[in-house]
Amino acid sequence: MSCKQAYFNGWGSCAALMDKMNGAALQTKGNTWTDASALVSATWQTAIADDDSAIRDTLMLPIQSFENTTDDLEITTSQLGKKLASGKPIPSGMIALDASLCDYKQLHVLEDTLYEFIPFFQDGTFWLSRKTDGTLKGFRVKIATKAGLPPEDKSLSYPVYLFFDNYNEFEDVVVVSPDFEFTDLLDYSPAGLDVRVTTDYTGGDVIILITSRGTGLGKTGLSVAGDHEIMDTNATPTVVVTVVSDDGLGYYTLTIKKDNAGTPTNLAATDYIDMQCHDVSGSNLTYLSHAFRFWGGA
Repeated sequence: MSCKQAYFNGWGSCAALMDKMNGAALQTKGNTWTDASALVSATWQTAIADDDSAIRDTLMLPIQSFENTTDDLEITTSQLGKKLASGKPIPSGMIALDASLCDYKQLHVLEDTLYEFIPFFQDGTFWLSRKTDGTLKGFRVKIATKAGLPPEDKSLSYPVYLFFDNYNEFEDVVVVSPDFEFTDLLDYSPAGLDVRVTTDYTGGDVIILITSRGTGLGKTGLSVAGDHEIMDTNATPTVVVTVVSDDGLGYYTLTIKKDNAGTPTNLAATDYIDMQCHDVSGSNLTYLSHAFRFWGGA
């Protein structure tokens, strides 16, 4: 509770009620904005689609609906019948994605990690929270997903549950009114790719099949080493894709060696590679796959 000195303030002439949420952004924990940068669509494009994975930190979420699941205010009644608010619940909610199973199944890996959540609304605004240093941020959140059979209401096929971390962030909401719409930012999102290892790593090579998400059609043109980015590995630095062979119809043979700073050698059976494949136009991605793992071998 707080009994610090409080002061009444004035009222504005605006009496608009809250609009419905029509989209959201999920950002890396700790990401911040300035009042100016939050209004610049090019800054958003960099966050969503930059070809540098160290800079790219935002996932746009198209939604069908939003359900506010926040518990009601905790109210206690004294022995004399007086009521008081004894606790304020931290907000929570559920967004139903406007997506497909091919997209949804790639979100399960995002569970149990803290992110920043930015909601967008039908009136063209979005919300951020003001930090004590004056910068802006999203609302700290953990998400949960639910795999299973289709629900009776098909619009709820792909739920993402939101469990926010800090009540106070919602007390200092900043309503941002940009010139762009949520759909403008969504259009910056790279198109999805699906990747499957068809021949295990052997003799320095691994063969993968890359298809456009949800279509099964092979994605051609990813013929340079930079299109196949190693995100993580336990193998001896430096690990790189040295040769890419476009075998046609979406099949690629990748030659990958470890210890390229010394004497390049093949991956051992205990070495793993986490990789993402992408296509680039200028400095932004046009296609991006999920992350996938494979192991070395003979």
